[in-house]
Amino acid sequence: MPSFAYTARDGSGAPLSGTLIAESVQQVTQMLRVDGKFPTSILSVADSGGAGASIKPSASGIRVSRADVIQIAQQLSIMVETGVTIADALDCIAQQAIKPNVKLLLADLSRTVQGGTDFSTALQKHPRSFPRLFIALIKASEKSGMLSKLLMRGTNYLRDEMEIIRRVKGALTYPSFMLAFAVSTTIFLLTFVLPKFTAIYASKAAALPVPTKILMAISDFLVAHYLVIGLSLVGLGVGGYFYIRTPGGRKSLDYLQLNVPLLGSMYRKLHLARSLRMVGTLASAGVNLIDCVNTARDLCGNSYFRKLWERVLDQIQVGKQLSDPLFDSPLVPRSIAQMISSGEKSGKLAFVLEQVAGFSEVELKEKITEMTRYIEPVMIMIMGLIIGGVALALLLPVFTISRVMAH
Repeated sequence: MPSFAYTARDGSGAPLSGTLIAESVQQVTQMLRVDGKFPTSILSVADSGGAGASIKPSASGIRVSRADVIQIAQQLSIMVETGVTIADALDCIAQQAIKPNVKLLLADLSRTVQGGTDFSTALQKHPRSFPRLFIALIKASEKSGMLSKLLMRGTNYLRDEMEIIRRVKGALTYPSFMLAFAVSTTIFLLTFVLPKFTAIYASKAAALPVPTKILMAISDFLVAHYLVIGLSLVGLGVGGYFYIRTPGGRKSLDYLQLNVPLLGSMYRKLHLARSLRMVGTLASAGVNLIDCVNTARDLCGNSYFRKLWERVLDQIQVGKQLSDPLFDSPLVPRSIAQMISSGEKSGKLAFVLEQVAGFSEVELKEKITEMTRYIEPVMIMIMGLIIGGVALALLLPVFTISRVMAH
């Protein structure tokens, strides 16, 4: 009979390893479960030496899309729940995968796990694919033995996060497109259409209305200095790109993000909902509160919210309540801070955090819907004013010149 090397965890979550002689991997799994052990990997001794030798991911790990990660996590959750080991589940999903990077990622994870490494440690080799919160959940599951449940919890978190980001991007795409269209149309009219009218109106300068004179001056400037203007815009773009990569530039961009009209309140709700969802998801998985807040701080995309979670971390490390610094922050509505405080007093903080996060996400979705409803007519009005104003300025001289010639 063949020999199998296995790694497993006992009822308390302590790691175990050894070898067993059996006819198949399924028989080894049954033998371990009878002994009250939970296998994490089972590998034939004869196959262990060359497994995955051809897989050489880059030093920064393999990158796959968030949608692929969600699909992998969901499939793993179902297969682990039915008693399949992590290594076998990874191999099975890899065989069905179509994308080369997904196959490579799963094969590397399987090889690492079969070598006796914890699944969470294997995931840490690929930070561009798996976010820290997801890895923290897997690490918590290895201690509690609830891998399937926390895999599904992580899947739900990633799916909700992707949906919220998709909604925010969708809300910003339409006005951005409309504004770009309005600007490009105006530039086209000023640089290609208006100069043709300028030749017609040249001998009638005295009869031209003020709006037309202003547009003609702008058109002449654009045509005469188009190269300087183009290079200046490129320079501003490059300079702005490098500026926002500096701490001061990033802080300025974050401030603008939170305070710009219409969009500011949406971004505030976005960062708050994501942070609360992180803390609540990790806390409900059994992760201690300090690590929960530390993860939320590290993964926060806005420096002002990151500073808020730094204050929260400092306060809870000296024994204060999580809600205390939230009451003092203008970034957190008092109603939310009050609900979190109630959760602390009742001993149901994790539950309350998840409920508050869900409430905040619903508010965010409603805000996006409301903003989109108002932005569409506003952008149409702006486009009408810009393009209509240019067209009117072009046609006004026709009527003015006609009246002058009639007299």
